[in-house]
Amino acid sequence: MHVTALALAALAVPASAVIVRDRDADGANINNPYRNMLKRGITDNVQQVNGKAFDFVIAGGGVAGLALAGRLAEWKNVSVCVIEAGSDGSDVRDNIDVPGLSYGESVTTKPGRDWGYNTVAQAQLGDKAVKWPRGKLLGGSGAVNGMFWGRASSHEYDAWGDLNPGGNVTWNWNEMNKYIIKSETLGWPNQSNIDTFQIAIDEKAHGTSGPIHIGWSSFIYPFTSNWVPSWEALGFTNKDLASGDVRGVSLTPSTLFQDNQTRCDSKAGYIDSRPDLPNLFILTGQQVTEVLFNGTKDADGNDIASGVSFSAYEGAPVYSVQANKEVILAGGTIGSPQILQLSGIGPSSVLTPLGITVRKDLPVGHNLQDHASSTMYFSTTEIQNWAQLWSNKDAIAAALAEWKSSKTGLLTYINEAVGYVSMADITSASQATAAANAINVAQTVTDVAAAHDMPSNVQAGLTAQYNILKQWLTDATGQLEIILSMWGSGANNVGIQCALQHPFSRGTIFINSKSAFNAPNIDPSYYAVDIDRQIIGAGANWIRRLVASGPFANTITGETGATAGLNGSALTTAMQNGAGTEYHPHGTCSMLPEEMGGVVDTRLIVYGTNNVRVIDSSIIPLHISAHLMATTYGIAEKGADVIKQAHWKPPPPPDVSVSPTATEDIAQIGEATDSSVANAQKAGVSSGLSTTAKIGLGVGVGVGAGALLGLLVFCMCIRKKKRPTTDEKGWYAGANQQDNSAWDAQQAYREQDAFPMGGVVAPRPNRFSSANMSISTMATADLQPGQRMDSSYSLGDYANASGANTPYRDEPSPLPPAGQYPTPGFQTLGSPSSGYGAQQYTPVVPK
Repeated sequence: MHVTALALAALAVPASAVIVRDRDADGANINNPYRNMLKRGITDNVQQVNGKAFDFVIAGGGVAGLALAGRLAEWKNVSVCVIEAGSDGSDVRDNIDVPGLSYGESVTTKPGRDWGYNTVAQAQLGDKAVKWPRGKLLGGSGAVNGMFWGRASSHEYDAWGDLNPGGNVTWNWNEMNKYIIKSETLGWPNQSNIDTFQIAIDEKAHGTSGPIHIGWSSFIYPFTSNWVPSWEALGFTNKDLASGDVRGVSLTPSTLFQDNQTRCDSKAGYIDSRPDLPNLFILTGQQVTEVLFNGTKDADGNDIASGVSFSAYEGAPVYSVQANKEVILAGGTIGSPQILQLSGIGPSSVLTPLGITVRKDLPVGHNLQDHASSTMYFSTTEIQNWAQLWSNKDAIAAALAEWKSSKTGLLTYINEAVGYVSMADITSASQATAAANAINVAQTVTDVAAAHDMPSNVQAGLTAQYNILKQWLTDATGQLEIILSMWGSGANNVGIQCALQHPFSRGTIFINSKSAFNAPNIDPSYYAVDIDRQIIGAGANWIRRLVASGPFANTITGETGATAGLNGSALTTAMQNGAGTEYHPHGTCSMLPEEMGGVVDTRLIVYGTNNVRVIDSSIIPLHISAHLMATTYGIAEKGADVIKQAHWKPPPPPDVSVSPTATEDIAQIGEATDSSVANAQKAGVSSGLSTTAKIGLGVGVGVGAGALLGLLVFCMCIRKKKRPTTDEKGWYAGANQQDNSAWDAQQAYREQDAFPMGGVVAPRPNRFSSANMSISTMATADLQPGQRMDSSYSLGDYANASGANTPYRDEPSPLPPAGQYPTPGFQTLGSPSSGYGAQQYTPVVPK
């Protein structure tokens, strides 16, 4: 609803309704007829954000962006703004929610929902350009991808720490695994599927109360039952790949609600499942074009960002928003480096020719890595497969009708049969050692550097990476991911996908103009290094061994497609020419020491800046043998705690008795005051915010929409008398706050909704994550468990803001409202009102 209509509607609310405080099980005012709409905070009305000031401004509402926003918004006395270039996805709900449609009719086939990226021509792929689809909507690529959920082997995450010695923040398996667990809720498949398809589940390796639900397809093609035993015939172990060792075979879980077989992306998990996020604004349809700086520096000479500018398309009005505390880039491996480069942070060799003033010469866009993937096809005995389904429109319609009515049937299926093999597996131990010994690291670095105008510090970092990759060639590290595809090339045919996991090849992503709306040049340089070609060739031969083993030997009748009948270099060339992306690019804003080509430090802060962070898959310094989604959620979860730790100022115990009362104050959105933000607005062609819109916005943030005009004057008077200014937010002390004396422990206590978790000191009730929180990383309060979507809702109604049959409805929570469980370090004194509890502070001492 437009804010004007919202404000006018408030005039009809009886005065008596303003003071009623009845709350539902989620703590929402049941008398507010607009609570469903307001509590999501999602809008495409640019005037609700333009010229405003938020504590945190996040560029990108994808996997990491919305996860990060949901976690930061747990502190109700801070304000968070997400700016997303795409839509809210309400017009493509079927394509998002129905698992099978993610393969057969992906969101990326819909106009305006895919960024439409293509690489430059790839010399080792027959000079073809490769499509790089990326989701352009809330949820990002997590709303359009194949839903695979997995993490890499433990030593692969440990390598991140090895590449960042002496970092301020620890990045390794223990940390990443903890935060991935924190993000997930494991659902169990039915026992029949567990038995038939030999689904291995290690319950201890998964979370049980995170926002992202994971589970298995309710329908699995019968042919898939051959997968695990055929691998076992070659000596591999069937395992849950979340255990820290991915070498082996599995049916991996996917990001879906187990009970209703619906996709669970970052919007469904971190935003829609929350009872309310009144301090979070999500603006859609606007692309961040630049990080704004006003010339202010910190004591170390680092630039302090003041906000961002944004626009809908080339030539559209340019708007701006102020960031009181931090600007966080979560635009992904393409978007984040593009924004940095447009803001003057990047290689001078790229920026200067475009007329962009270099603010910080950093190797932004270097170290690009991706999983290159090829598929081999095989004929089978008579089977069911996807090719049959998708060649029959009536069958597709019937399958969709079944999914909508009962959440069962063919469209619940997604590829889940996967395995990982080492170099020794696909060759032999001696051949793997010989291949590693044959690699001349120095010469390989020189060759790769020459192809990409690579700075010396990037070469230093690449040398360190290559030394790790050489070692991994000789151990159990997964070098190839092998996936069974039930799509096939036609009836009675299946595909087996082979994807390179640890490429030596490196690429770049560089802007080619000053416009944010021109796609950058994307050059992954697939198979540019010989060892990558050796691995994919050996992988093709190994797949032939697999299809001749175990029950596959009786069900696969021959090889078809481009690789059939080929051997040696001809087979390798066919695999290269047939390659494309596995959709897992990263590394363009690598987390590495600056002297090793890093863009961000271990706090995820961009070198040379004080308050610009990158939190997404672009910071990963070295590729992993896993799909990136679970890891990206882990990065976002950990990044949120790093931010909270940076801004949290521990309060002293109150020195006077505390009344068992607590306020329900929520961060107020102020007007932007920074000159760089104002100048950015003047440079664009933006319209001012109308008086009516200002009323609708201000009250929509601070109080329930049902009291929009009735409480406006009253609240303003009260807040001026009893609340601190926008910069004085209780516990949340800004890192750049000029007046340290402005922080008031007693005021902070009263605004205790911002209390972070300092660590776990008592058994956790079921609303908290099963992750083992660490004090050192300030693991903070978890979200309320993501509620399952109604199993009977109508997709046609999904876009509506409310309704009993939509996922946006208010449904009673079986759990007590947030705030009634004591924050560790505090003892509850009482709960004077629903959702809030007065607590006595007792410091938590790090162990």
